[in-house]
Amino acid sequence: MDKLVAFFKNVWFRRAVALLCWGYTALMLWVAWLNFGFFFVFENPTPLFVLYLFVNIAALGLMILTRKQMFTKINAYILPPIVFAIVIFGFGNWYMIAPPLVVMLVLFFVNNSNETLKTVLGTMYLLMYVIGVVGYIGIRMFMGDITFTGVDLTRRDPDYEKLSESGEYRIVRYINDTNERKAMTYYVEYTGDDVEIPLGLCKKVFGCRHIHTATYQNKSEDLVSWSTQKVDGVKTDVLLVEGSLRENPYLIKPAEEDDSSVGSSPSRSSSSSTRTSGSTSGDLSGSAETGETGDTTRTAE
Repeated sequence: MDKLVAFFKNVWFRRAVALLCWGYTALMLWVAWLNFGFFFVFENPTPLFVLYLFVNIAALGLMILTRKQMFTKINAYILPPIVFAIVIFGFGNWYMIAPPLVVMLVLFFVNNSNETLKTVLGTMYLLMYVIGVVGYIGIRMFMGDITFTGVDLTRRDPDYEKLSESGEYRIVRYINDTNERKAMTYYVEYTGDDVEIPLGLCKKVFGCRHIHTATYQNKSEDLVSWSTQKVDGVKTDVLLVEGSLRENPYLIKPAEEDDSSVGSSPSRSSSSSTRTSGSTSGDLSGSAETGETGDTTRTAE
């Protein structure tokens, strides 16, 4: 028993554990990123929450054990801004916010660092949380739901999702209420950016491409679907929007400068955009270039 106690008290063991605890900080940074740009789909949220809670409790126990180590002291001052990002990006998802928030608060007060530094930084962080949260709530009260991804995830239709034939893209729909009018807005998302988590999937929303907006009639109405076309002999996923073929916005890229223009006058360099895969206006009749700004929007009447 004495040897075991001596092992746990060994300074090098505690330094190693303190360094290992930075993995928890990296995990919280990842959680903040997921809250910022992803839509969560859980197979069973209860076991996942239990696992998440266990990770937070274990990390807190290890950081309390190593509270006198410099690695842990620095960690205690880096965690508050990261947890603040989780609070703002995941506002309302308290099951995801509460555990790291408790870990951050406890660690900040129990870490064995200079009290003056702790008081100064504590005041700054407190102001950051109070002003940030109150300001965020105030903006939502006066301006409605705001998001950092450009779409309101609370209005996402959970029963509507269409994968392309290749499985690389999906069409999703949002049902919006604006000035007593309902509109359906369609977006394309790239499935390759999705992130698998235990007992769930995080679907990448940040950077999704708007393709169509129309007046809402009923949920069974289907205005957008996938089709395939051969472009230069290559099978390509395209969109069928109210009977008109349009290119997949993810496949539209800006043209590169012609190598022959190197060394020529800047006025002769090309700055125009073209479609990829050598597609022409004849390949997709009625096609129109689309992007994140929603050039193909049809105003809801």
